[in-house]
Amino acid sequence: MEKYKVIERSKGTGSTFSLLSKGMVPGIVYGKGTEPTKIAFENKALQKLMHTGSFYSTILDLDIDGKSEKVLPKQLQYHPVTDKLIHFDFLRVQNDTKVTVEVPVEFLNQETCPGLKKGGVLNLVRREVELNCNANNIPDKLQFDLIASEIGDSIKISNIELPEGVKPTITDRDFVIATLVPPTVEVETKPAEAGEEAGEESKEEKSEDKKEDKKEDNKEDSKEESK
Repeated sequence: MEKYKVIERSKGTGSTFSLLSKGMVPGIVYGKGTEPTKIAFENKALQKLMHTGSFYSTILDLDIDGKSEKVLPKQLQYHPVTDKLIHFDFLRVQNDTKVTVEVPVEFLNQETCPGLKKGGVLNLVRREVELNCNANNIPDKLQFDLIASEIGDSIKISNIELPEGVKPTITDRDFVIATLVPPTVEVETKPAEAGEEAGEESKEEKSEDKKEDKKEDNKEDSKEESK
C-alpha cells in the first residue's frame, strides 16, 4: 500500500484560502473514540486518487508528520461557484473497523453472452452496491459472469459471490442489479403520416374542385337569365 505524505494543520500553516492557493486541500481525519486531526493533502495527489474509480472504497495509508494513519475517504466538499475541491473528510480505521462502502459491479464475458449476441440489452439497475464489512476486507469490485445469460434473465445480489464477512446493507430482499432485456423495436410512423397528409390534400383538392364547379354553374345560370 502506497503511503501518502500529508501535513497536520496548525496556526502556522495558514488559512484555508492560503492552503488552497499553495495547491493544498484542507481536510479532517476523525474516528470513533479518537480526537479529530486537521490535515492538508496535496491537491494533485488527491485528484489522482479521486479518479481511480474506487476512491470511496480504498483504504489510504497516510503519513501525518511522521505518524502513520489508515483512513477511508468519506466526503468531499466543492466550492459552490468554481466547483473546485475545498475540503475533505477521512474516517480513521483499524483492520477490524466496520465500514459501509459502495463497490462497483463488473460484468464479465459480455462479448460472448448469448442474450447480448441475440440483440439483448444489459440494463444496469445498480452500477454500485453498498456493502458492510471490515476495513481490511473491502473488495475492489463485485463480478458476475454473463457467459450463460439469456434475454429475460435478472441478475440479483444472491447471484454474486461475496467475500466472507461482506454483506449488502439491504438485507430485507434479494434486490436486482441488472436485467437482460429484449432489443428495442422502433415503430415506423412516417409512411402512415405521409398517407394521412396525402389524404388531407386529396380532400382539399376535391373541395376546391367542387367550389370551382359551383362557380362555373353560377356563371352559366347568370348568362341564361340575361338572355
